[in-house]
Amino acid sequence: MQLTSTWLVVLSGLLAVVVLAVTLWVLPKIVGGGIKRLCLRAGLLFGCQVAIVIALATAMNSYFIFYGSWSDLLGTGGGDVGVKGGRSGAGGLAGRPLPRSISPLSAESGLRDPAKDGVLEQTTIRGERTGLQVKAFVYLPPQYFQPAFRNRRFPVSLVLAGYPGDPRGIIERQEMVKLAARDIKSGALQPMVYVITRTMVAPPRDTQCTDVPSGPQAETFFSQDVPQALSNTYRLARDARGWGVMGQSAGGYCSVKLAMLHSDRFAAGASLGGYLKALKDPTTGDLYGGSDLVRNDNDLIWRLEHLPPPPTSVLLASSKVEEGYSQAQRFLALAKPPLRVDTLFPDVGGHNYNTFRRLTPGLLGWMNQRLQADV
Repeated sequence: MQLTSTWLVVLSGLLAVVVLAVTLWVLPKIVGGGIKRLCLRAGLLFGCQVAIVIALATAMNSYFIFYGSWSDLLGTGGGDVGVKGGRSGAGGLAGRPLPRSISPLSAESGLRDPAKDGVLEQTTIRGERTGLQVKAFVYLPPQYFQPAFRNRRFPVSLVLAGYPGDPRGIIERQEMVKLAARDIKSGALQPMVYVITRTMVAPPRDTQCTDVPSGPQAETFFSQDVPQALSNTYRLARDARGWGVMGQSAGGYCSVKLAMLHSDRFAAGASLGGYLKALKDPTTGDLYGGSDLVRNDNDLIWRLEHLPPPPTSVLLASSKVEEGYSQAQRFLALAKPPLRVDTLFPDVGGHNYNTFRRLTPGLLGWMNQRLQADV
C-alpha cells in the first residue's frame, strides 16, 4: 500500500477511531491507585494520542505529498547509484535513450489521445557524470506526435518539486500538466515539453541542488546529466534558448540557482514560493564542507552583491505574506542587466498547492515567452 494511498488514510483514521473508542470504554474500568493501574491508564492515553497523530500525519502527507513512498520516508531508495563503465558511445550511458512508459497519471490528467492532447510519460534519469538518479514525468505536447512537427525540436521546462516533495503533487494538486495541455491546445502556449521531477536525489538529505564537497554532486546532475539524458531521448532544443527551469519552494531556489550559475544551459528560471539564500539545517547538514567560499557561491543574494550578474531571466513568484518575500525584494533591488527579473506577488496566499495552482498559469505564460523552439 502506497504511503499516499487513500486506503491508508482511511485505515489510519479508522484505527484512530477504534483506539479512541476502546480508550473511552476501558478507562473508567481502571480505577483505584497503584503503579499497575497508573501505567495502564497512561498507556491507553498514550496509544490514543499516537493513533490520532498517525491519522493526521497520514492525511496531511496524502494531500501535500511530502513523502511519496515508504522508501522516501525511510531514506532507503533513489540515492547515489554507481556508474558502470569507462565506456562511451552506444555501449555506455552517453547516447543511450532513457527507459520510457506511459504514466497512469496521463489519463487522470485528461490526456486521451497523444496527437490531440499529448501524453505523460514516466522515466528514471540516471546521471553519467554523478551516478545520481531520479524518477521523472515527461509531458509531451500533441504536436510532438503530429507529422507537421516531426522535425521540430521542442523547448523544454524542467520543473522541480520542493523538499522532500513528490512530482505527483505538481501534477495532481497543482494541475500543471492539465493547465499546460489546455493552454497549448488553445494556442495560449507554444508546444513545449515539461519534465517534472524532484530535487531530493540523495534521500533523505536535502542537497539544495548543490555540489557537496565529497558528497552528492546535485548541481552537476541537474545542469549536465539531466539535460544530456533528456536530449538523448526526446526531440528537445539544442541550446539554452530552448531550456528553462522552474520549481516550488526548495525547487524554486534550485531553479533560480541553476539559471544564474548555468546561463549557458538555461535561458530562464522561475521560483514559486522559493527562497534565495543558502541554507544549513538538520535536513541539509553541512552542504559546503565548512567553506564560506562554497556557501557564498550558493547564496544567490550574495552573488548579486559581489559578482557580475549573469545573462539570464528570472521570475520570483510568491505572496507578500510569505517568509521569502523580503528576500525577493532584496534580490530585486540588487538585480541589474544583463540579469532580467520579473515578479508575481499577490497580496495573500499561503505556502500550499492552492496558492501554487493559482500562480501556475502566470508561471507557464512567463516561461512560454522566454523559450524558443529549434525549427
